[in-house]
Amino acid sequence: MGVIKRQTIKGSIYSYLGVAVGFLVTIISIKLLSSEQIGLTAILVAVSGLYSQFSTLGFTKVIERLFPYFRDNDKNHNGFLFFTLAVGFIGFVISLITFFILKPYIIESNQAKAPLLVEYIWYLVPLIFFRMFTLMLDSYNKMLFDATTGTILTDFVFRVGTLLLLGAFFLQWINYPVFVFGYVFFLSFPAIYLTGLLIYRKQFNVQPKLDFITPPLRKEMFGLSIFGIIGGVSSVALKQVDTVMVGAYTNLNLTGIYANLFFFGTVVLIPSVALGKISSTIIANAWKENDIETIKDIYFKSSINQLFASLLIFILIITNLHNVYKLLGSEYLGTEWVIILISLSNLIVASTGSSVQIIGTSHKYKIQTYSLGVLVLLAVVFYMIFIPVWGITGAAIGSLLSVSGASLMRVFYLKRNMNLFPYRLIHLKCLAFGIIAFAVGEIIPAFDNFIIDLFIRCSAICAVFVGLCYFFPVSTDLTQIANKFLKQIRILK
Repeated sequence: MGVIKRQTIKGSIYSYLGVAVGFLVTIISIKLLSSEQIGLTAILVAVSGLYSQFSTLGFTKVIERLFPYFRDNDKNHNGFLFFTLAVGFIGFVISLITFFILKPYIIESNQAKAPLLVEYIWYLVPLIFFRMFTLMLDSYNKMLFDATTGTILTDFVFRVGTLLLLGAFFLQWINYPVFVFGYVFFLSFPAIYLTGLLIYRKQFNVQPKLDFITPPLRKEMFGLSIFGIIGGVSSVALKQVDTVMVGAYTNLNLTGIYANLFFFGTVVLIPSVALGKISSTIIANAWKENDIETIKDIYFKSSINQLFASLLIFILIITNLHNVYKLLGSEYLGTEWVIILISLSNLIVASTGSSVQIIGTSHKYKIQTYSLGVLVLLAVVFYMIFIPVWGITGAAIGSLLSVSGASLMRVFYLKRNMNLFPYRLIHLKCLAFGIIAFAVGEIIPAFDNFIIDLFIRCSAICAVFVGLCYFFPVSTDLTQIANKFLKQIRILK
């Protein structure tokens, strides 16, 4: 757990720095850009995300599960990177063909309600290419026990770049077309950087070693890729299809509003993103060694640690909604339930710990693929029912039912088929402390001054929740970190 803890903490730090920058980006975007312009960037991210995931042809699943069998630094990992890049190029060509086939329909259906999308549709081509290779190279890099670089690039560097672009736009150094070009560049930058990093570390050897792949291994790689396509696209679809369908049923204006609100809800999930990237590497090796005790330990600790961190963020967001809407402005009034429902959905997901990584790296990975495919279909049905009736609130309801439902089904499956279960009575203790902290945040009267209100409310909630979780321990990792911090404080004194 030492490697997991160090990289999770490091990844979380950059993720939260990225959230802080992302918060500024969201607020400044609202002030400088129209909702339609914000909606365009949201659609570009969502559509390219779906296409780029398909373009990997499921090979990220092969990397995640089979790389430990290729791992041999002296032999350049037996030509594994060559297969990774070759599959990526093939997948991109297939995606490009489908893009050209669908392009006339996309233009025709969006000509009136989303003219900006029609104008900038060609940016999808480089975005699909570079984001696909970001997925491939980041998966490869994290199997080399570097799970933080990808997080830094996607969660922090991208948002800092966007903030700089907004600053240049505000100063009128650039116009909106240049802003969009820069936005696409910073979305594409992780692939470029990861390539350079792997070359620098002498891990970018593309010499093939075809004789290493035996017929049984080739068969397993092919099977993993097939299920990886379904599972990968389904996983991304669960996260992005709501944005795409909001755009399809409404317009870019409401899509932009939904994207900004969605940002606040996804903050809850950040601790699990950092942990998931490195834990999958450790879990894959544990499955290889049939080390069930390590998997059980990671499952429980990831669940309680993520619940602690995500629950605190959830409470801070919900008790400060009045402050959030002071920043967002009157255009966003009446949309509170979007943030609440998305935050609740992500809290449930976080509480399930490393369930995704455990199933995804196990011999039962196919079950996850099947379930994700079914859930995507259900999600689309939910969105088709709820969005026309309740608009963006309906999209949030659909997201809650589909995303959190998928997570709880994984927990049920692991319990029934592998006798692995993340929840214990200590989880209830953590929830009870959360309810107390929430009550404290709610009884504090609202102050006219935004900064004073935010500081007092957040400080009180953090003091109560963290204090209770420390003095009545819910997590050994939390206790160790707190003790180390308190020891350093005493040394300084």
